[in-house]
Amino acid sequence: MTSICFDKIYIPFDEEKFIRQCMERFAEIRDDFGLDDDTLESAKANPLLERQLVPVLEGCNKHGIKEIKKRLPMWEVINRKNSYYGVGIACFDFSAWNVTDLTADLVERMCVYYREKCGLLYGKMEQIRHYEEVIRAKEAMATSGDVEAMFFLAEAYEVGRLCVRDREKVREFFQMAKRTWAGDLAEKYKAWLDKAVQDSGLEMIGRLGREYIEGTFAENAKKNHDVKLKKEIRWLNEAIEAGDGWAAFTKGNICYYGYGRWGERKQEAYNSYMKAARSKDSIYALEYGELCFRNGDLKKEVANALVKALNE
Repeated sequence: MTSICFDKIYIPFDEEKFIRQCMERFAEIRDDFGLDDDTLESAKANPLLERQLVPVLEGCNKHGIKEIKKRLPMWEVINRKNSYYGVGIACFDFSAWNVTDLTADLVERMCVYYREKCGLLYGKMEQIRHYEEVIRAKEAMATSGDVEAMFFLAEAYEVGRLCVRDREKVREFFQMAKRTWAGDLAEKYKAWLDKAVQDSGLEMIGRLGREYIEGTFAENAKKNHDVKLKKEIRWLNEAIEAGDGWAAFTKGNICYYGYGRWGERKQEAYNSYMKAARSKDSIYALEYGELCFRNGDLKKEVANALVKALNE
């Protein structure tokens, strides 16, 4: 039934025709971006693509198309016109009138929306391809002993913007950096540990430090949930107040890896590492702690990589 409003004519909305045309046009749009079934299936496996993938997948089936239609802001206006002007016109000269096919009009609006979403997915996929190249290059640099690359990768896997978040890889690259910086700096830490045990009478402080140097700290932190560490933390806090950077570094390790009943306290770990980094005598903590955990320089490097990837 054709409807009329002053100098405009509205051809009523046809749901079946609408769905059929959207299915056809949407398939053509996906082809334009190379988003075939295999590509979309592969994209499902990458959490970084989830937000861009959802609306594209909706356009692959009838139910999804109906959901998209509900979200289009102009649909409510069009729907009201379609319902309000329901008077049948049996005979009239329409040659000078403006005719609007509500079905065709909405299909076009849907296509504009869907093309935008397909474009966003395609663009994000291209970004991720570049991110993967960045990660592979940094991994090669880390393997060759580049400590800054190790820190970059640890931060990237923790933030989860260049790659999928992976806590095990975060620890892996931090441990790799620690092993790379072994030697003179580790010897200085060992000397501090010996003195700390002597001054405090707490052998556990020495044990924690040795585990860290040996690279078993993270693993042992998972096992030793019942270790209290109250006396150790109290002594470390007093040493930190006196400006001891190695004490801050040791406490930072306990908080970050969640050793004993103390549990994971990431903000406190961050604060401890920053105190270690600012201390006058804790060279190891300065180099390791400040670069490792969320300092401005490292975040800037990750941000710069993101900007570069977006602009290429």
